[in-house]
Amino acid sequence: MKRRNFLQLLAATGMSAQLPVFSNRAHAATIPDRYLVVVNAGGGWDPTSICDPKGLNRAYADNSDRFEGSTNSVDLDSNKRFGQIQWSAIPEGVSNDDDVRLRIESQFDQFFQSYGNRLTVINGIDNGTNNHDTGNRVTWSGHEENGYPSISALYAAAISPSLPMAFISNGGYDFTDSLVARARANSAGFINEISDPNFWFTDSNTQFRRGLHYRSEDNQVDIYNMIQQAQNNRIQRQQNNEPLPKRREQLGQLFTVRGEDNNLGALKTHIDDIQANVSRDANWNPNRANSLKSQAEVVAAAFKANVAASANLSVGGFDTHGNHDASAYPRLGDLMEGVHFLNQALTHAGIADRTTIVIGSDFGRTPYYNSGNGKDHWPITSVMVLHPTTVNTGGRVFGASTTDFRAQSINPQTGLAEASGDMLGPQHVNQALRELMGIQNNPLMADYPLAANPFNIFG
Repeated sequence: MKRRNFLQLLAATGMSAQLPVFSNRAHAATIPDRYLVVVNAGGGWDPTSICDPKGLNRAYADNSDRFEGSTNSVDLDSNKRFGQIQWSAIPEGVSNDDDVRLRIESQFDQFFQSYGNRLTVINGIDNGTNNHDTGNRVTWSGHEENGYPSISALYAAAISPSLPMAFISNGGYDFTDSLVARARANSAGFINEISDPNFWFTDSNTQFRRGLHYRSEDNQVDIYNMIQQAQNNRIQRQQNNEPLPKRREQLGQLFTVRGEDNNLGALKTHIDDIQANVSRDANWNPNRANSLKSQAEVVAAAFKANVAASANLSVGGFDTHGNHDASAYPRLGDLMEGVHFLNQALTHAGIADRTTIVIGSDFGRTPYYNSGNGKDHWPITSVMVLHPTTVNTGGRVFGASTTDFRAQSINPQTGLAEASGDMLGPQHVNQALRELMGIQNNPLMADYPLAANPFNIFG
């Protein structure tokens, strides 16, 4: 990892690896004062099943005989509101098990009641596509053409591109256009192994496993330390034997980079701390949303360790062409539980006041059920933004879809429906996110223009 970090620093200054000369500016990566997490619901979620419900509207009786052509199979519940935000009730068709339905209802209720004050829900976004690849790209970059980096990659590139793991991605749209390295790190076990690959340990079958130059658990055998000592002695001889003062200074800078504390070691320490103090099973249900929770542990620890600026969390299963209610609602409940766990991990790490979480998907789903009780692709969608703990939105909704779940023109300042207003698209959302994260004037943005008239999404 140290070597890779060093090569990144050389690349940042345009230097050859043969030249041990680099600037102090490159030597110290900029530590971000804000962090960005994108949570991707892969496959195309149904906003009407979560944050833009329509209830038993009977709007599509000519298209479907399911639930009398209604968009949802459960009516609106006036108790499921926080500020301007209305969320979905849980249909009986989700499960024959009362406990399952109660668990999902609790996930929904706890999420919006706990985080409503920090939420901006953006409804009625017209993605202009129902193709997965295009939808994924346009949601997270604001542009349908190839070549535009995701908002999370763009943020890392603009703020702290030379951090060791500046942009962590666990899937979703994570194109970087070579602006920043993309790091894959989705579990604490993976981080633990690469942070100290030479550490001795045994598996459940008590078979010895060890690195090429291993150290034993009791430190009685430490071949790796002997190698490190030999390397340090060689470095010192090289520096002592260099007659030119400037060259000695440059070698000293090079050796400082190579001898820095292992960033991944610090990351492992913070992961261990989060795992010891933020229980997966206590937030909120045992053995639920484990994939998202595992990703969240690594991301929160990476931010705390100052090795990353942004991240993608991703979970699939939202392409519900059949049995929509039984498939979508449990996944949506787990999605919200995973975001809650992420927030708890960030809070424990002391950085929830500096982290913005954006939740979205490829596109939406049809406003009626097909013959298999599923829902097909639909271009209208929503995005939810969970702001840092310092922000109070009062449960704000910006944008609107019609009662039959079609895009609605809105006033660009208020976000309210207005016949003479403009249609809201993903380019407007991404432009607003750039402004929210403070990168709209970064020189990189000139290469990725969105040509979006301003919408006052975040007030």
